[in-house]
Amino acid sequence: MKAEQKWKSGQGKLQKKVKKSVGLGICVFLTLLLVSQLHYEKRIQKFVLRNEEELTEFTKNYLAVEQRERRHMFEEWKEENGYSVQLTGLFPENVVAFYMGGFGLAPSSVYYGFYYSPEDIPVGTGEGQLVKAEGDNAGWSWQGYGDNGGEIRKIKPHWYYYKCWF
Repeated sequence: MKAEQKWKSGQGKLQKKVKKSVGLGICVFLTLLLVSQLHYEKRIQKFVLRNEEELTEFTKNYLAVEQRERRHMFEEWKEENGYSVQLTGLFPENVVAFYMGGFGLAPSSVYYGFYYSPEDIPVGTGEGQLVKAEGDNAGWSWQGYGDNGGEIRKIKPHWYYYKCWF
C-alpha cells in the first residue's frame, strides 16, 4: 500500500512539472512572438533593399497599366517571384502600397508595409494631415479620426515604410 502511495505521489509531482514546463514554454513562445512583431520595420527595410530592382520595375509597370489590369498583373508577378506581400488599398492610387503583416483585432489593429511613391513624396492614408516628425530620419506621422494614426519612414528614394493603426 505504501509503495502505491509513493507511486501516485510521484505521478502527481511529474504532472505538476509537466504543467509548469508547458506553461513556461507557452510564455516564452508568446514573448518571442511579441518581440518579432516589434521588428517589422527592419524586416521590411531589408526586403525592399534586397528586392529593390524587381520591386521598382513592377511598380512602374503597375502604374502604367489601366486599373482593371492591375490585380491580375500583381498576382502573376507575386507568383513568379514567390513574394509574401499583398497589395493594400490603404493609400491613394498614385502610389503602390504593399502590406507585409500586422496584428490585433478590430478595433485595435496595426498594419505594416511599404509603398513606392513615383514623385518621392511621402503620403498618408488620407485620414489626417501628414506631419514631419522631429529628429534625424524620424519620418512623418498622421493622426486621424479617434485613435487612428500612422507613421511613415523613408527607406530610400521613392520607397517608404508605413505603420498604421486603426
